[in-house]
Amino acid sequence: MGSSDSALAAERLRVDGVLVQHFRESGLTGPRWDQFHRQLLGHGLDIVTKLVRSGAMFARCGRHGRYLHQQDISPQEAEELASDAVFEGFVYFRDRGLLGKQWSVEHGQPLTEYFVNACVLAFPNVYRRWQTRVNGWQDVWLVDSWASLEHVVTEGTPEDAVVEQQAANTAFAALSEDIKRLLFLHDQGYSHAEIGELLRLTPRAVEGRIRRARLAVRRLPEEER
Repeated sequence: MGSSDSALAAERLRVDGVLVQHFRESGLTGPRWDQFHRQLLGHGLDIVTKLVRSGAMFARCGRHGRYLHQQDISPQEAEELASDAVFEGFVYFRDRGLLGKQWSVEHGQPLTEYFVNACVLAFPNVYRRWQTRVNGWQDVWLVDSWASLEHVVTEGTPEDAVVEQQAANTAFAALSEDIKRLLFLHDQGYSHAEIGELLRLTPRAVEGRIRRARLAVRRLPEEER
């Protein structure tokens, strides 16, 4: 970065700092905040929609350690996902960045970049909810989640794999809705602690329920699998 670019970046941060101080003092109210709020949401929606449509959003989430299985997303669905991510990202930006004072000039990140980054951090939860709604339980690949299906063929024919997947689906259908939800979250990479927070359970209770679900599948009669 040249000296002129550095000077522009420093001035941009200085202006952002003045704005943030004013917003904090006004309690995020007033015409200046309303204008900034609208412009920020519009800018964020434009950027996030492009990230989702291009698939670049998944790479950015991965750089934050939040890996997602990318599925085909229609343009309309991309807009809906982006809108939800921007809304939840704004809540993070407002509550933590501004009111919680996590954003500061010293961190060297312009406000708009901080906001887009907040939207990226919000995207995994938005995307997982969308996956749950779109895919339904029967379309989720559960083999990796169930130690009870150790017998899944790894070197057999494609026909063997189909039979084993049908067995997994049948076993899954026999479980309660609560256990289905728990196993789905586990399959999507949520930790026991994260699942517990979502389902209002302790991590130990989550671990125990997963273990009991595996045992229940093992005990199913062969003809039911």
